[in-house]
Amino acid sequence: MEKVNITIIGAGIIGLAIASKLSEKYSDILILDKHENFGQETSSRNSEVIHAGIYYPTNTLKANLCVEGNEKLYKYCSAKNIPHKKIGKLIVATDKNEEKELQKLEAQGKINGVYGLKILTQKETTSLEPAVSAIAALYSPNTGILDTHSLMKYLYQNSLNKKVTAQFNSEVTKITKSSTGYEIHLEKENYSFETNICINAAGLYSDIIANFL
Repeated sequence: MEKVNITIIGAGIIGLAIASKLSEKYSDILILDKHENFGQETSSRNSEVIHAGIYYPTNTLKANLCVEGNEKLYKYCSAKNIPHKKIGKLIVATDKNEEKELQKLEAQGKINGVYGLKILTQKETTSLEPAVSAIAALYSPNTGILDTHSLMKYLYQNSLNKKVTAQFNSEVTKITKSSTGYEIHLEKENYSFETNICINAAGLYSDIIANFL
């Protein structure tokens, strides 16, 4: 039976990023995806926002990784010439109750380590965005946007350049534990192979993959 070192299930942004990083140190890496190309599901159907990390509960993984990832993603996109823009974001309040909520968001964001947050007056808000009708706004200067397809394309090509193999139209139907790793079964031609390490990056369907084990 054929055997590979590392198998990554899912060729979305997470799977591609893992493959690109692991390929710097390891060889014989395989990416599997049930679609005909990379990034065909959640990774290509989102708002493409680089979030600052304002909303998330204190000391959660989501808060910590978002704040750290915000800075790293801007640097990565700049270094790799991936289209992106730090355009900032306004969270607006249209009445006094909503204005109080802005103060809570500002406080939470600062606890999380988000810098540059500022509550703007009505005049300051209108000067930034004349079309907005609000009595106040929370300004987040580090929120931005990026071209997710370009980012995935770079990660994919970088992985291939480092001898990672990508196999599409290959849906995983079963995974069994073996004495030396895992046996992965594919719907395609009832084919199976062994792998030392199996990484679940199946996104929306990651629970299904996890339940195979």
